[in-house]
This record gives sequence, structure tokens and C-alpha cells, in this order.
Amino acid sequence: METIVTDCLVLKIEEYDTSIDLVDTTIYVLYDKKERNYVIRGQRKVTEKHNSCVYSFVCKDIRYLANFLSFVICKKNLWTYVLYNYDNLQYSSNDITYEFLNECDTQDYELTGYDKQKYSRKQLLSILQILRNVFNYYN
Repeated sequence: METIVTDCLVLKIEEYDTSIDLVDTTIYVLYDKKERNYVIRGQRKVTEKHNSCVYSFVCKDIRYLANFLSFVICKKNLWTYVLYNYDNLQYSSNDITYEFLNECDTQDYELTGYDKQKYSRKQLLSILQILRNVFNYYN
């Protein structure tokens, strides 16, 4: 029987490429309270020329996570932040895929969103701290 996690915050970050007026990269980040690490699931946009791969990483340190995010998303482009509360995640974060997060990416789970923001490391770190420090012991 598969165990489902209730009330887990998930942050979606989208890179909005201002030169082409499109979302270039989508990344989901959540904090696995059990394993004590951040879970990253992401993908660049799929185009006619490129079939972008999905990537999955984990990170223990919030500073390295912020470094990674600010490296893979251009700091000169605009960033959209959306905070979700998923109540249907697999208990093991290894089983949570980009495809699943993307399919469930609806307003039903949305708590708040900030569209097309200028990059701010301070703001990014603040949001990532929320993921780690606001949680529900999986009931």
C-alpha cells in the first residue's frame, strides 16, 4: 500500500525569458523533512529543435541550492514564484517526479504566486527557508 504525504509545501519557479516572451525553465523545489534535504525537479522548455531532459537533484544546504537555482535560471530574466500545498505526494521523495508535480500544477493546490519578479537572492533564500521551516509531520 502506498503512503501519501499530506500538506507539503512545493515551490515552483519559472524563468521568464524577456527576449522571447516565454517561460524558459520550470523548477519545483520541496523540502523532505524525513531525509532533511531539498528536492529539485526541473526542465527547460521543449522546442521544435530540442527535447529538453527532466532533471532531479537533492541538496542539503540552502546556500548551495540558491547557488544552483541562480546558475540554471538567468538572473537577468524575470522569475515567477508559486507556492503550493500538495496533499497527494508520495512518502518517499525519490518517487516524486517532475511529471507528477507538473500534472498537479493547478490552482487547487496554489497558496500564493508572484509573477515576473526581478531576481533577488534575499527573496529566494527567504522563500526556501519557508519550505524547510513550515511543515506538517505527515499525518
